[in-house]
Amino acid sequence: MPHEVLIVGGGFAGLACARGLGRAPLRVTLVDRRNFHLFQPLLYQVATGGLSPANIAAPLRDVLKRQDNTTVLLGEVASLDLAARRLRLADGEGLGWDTLVLATGAGHHYFGRGDWERLAPGLKTVEDATEVRRRVLAAFEAAERETDPRRRAAWLTFVVVGGGPTGVELAGALGEIARHTLRRNFRRFDPAQARVLLVEGGERVLPSYPPGLSARATRSLVRLGIEVLTRTRLTDV
Repeated sequence: MPHEVLIVGGGFAGLACARGLGRAPLRVTLVDRRNFHLFQPLLYQVATGGLSPANIAAPLRDVLKRQDNTTVLLGEVASLDLAARRLRLADGEGLGWDTLVLATGAGHHYFGRGDWERLAPGLKTVEDATEVRRRVLAAFEAAERETDPRRRAAWLTFVVVGGGPTGVELAGALGEIARHTLRRNFRRFDPAQARVLLVEGGERVLPSYPPGLSARATRSLVRLGIEVLTRTRLTDV
């Protein structure tokens, strides 16, 4: 019997692993609860209306269809028995392995404040992105109907927490929407009045990048009218 490799997760790591084993004398099974690979770095474009979800999602079966040694299964893992080398899916099906690769990705971190999730969605899934897009566009629509200047200003205030790549890209895209994309689309207010704040607890945005790139990113954000707040921590929502 050929060696059985079971990969859980069709994200970047899981898909790269499966493709790397495409010509090996093995039997590879890739399991994911979604039947597509999502290009997460461009989720901010979906969240701001620049792309549709179909533009950043590729069917896993199509990506791996030329690999005769690879099987793709749609399913969600319910339990693992490491001693018996058996995995059980939510529908009850069991799968065995000789080598197990867990590449299930990362979730959102709300610093122990799970109640924030309902108020402030993250940006890891297509559903997250479409919900952010809905809230952003609904805020501009509400501002068009609002007659109270203070309430209108509230509708036009957007706060992005986290100055990593996703936060920087999302804040910049919001600035582009307000100052360029939606220009002249409304009659009762100027979309450029929107206020976008990027909040980062560290000393600079893009802390994993060289300081020079962080400084350039900050300058670009400021030119878009983004208020960059570093050394600033969120305490409540």
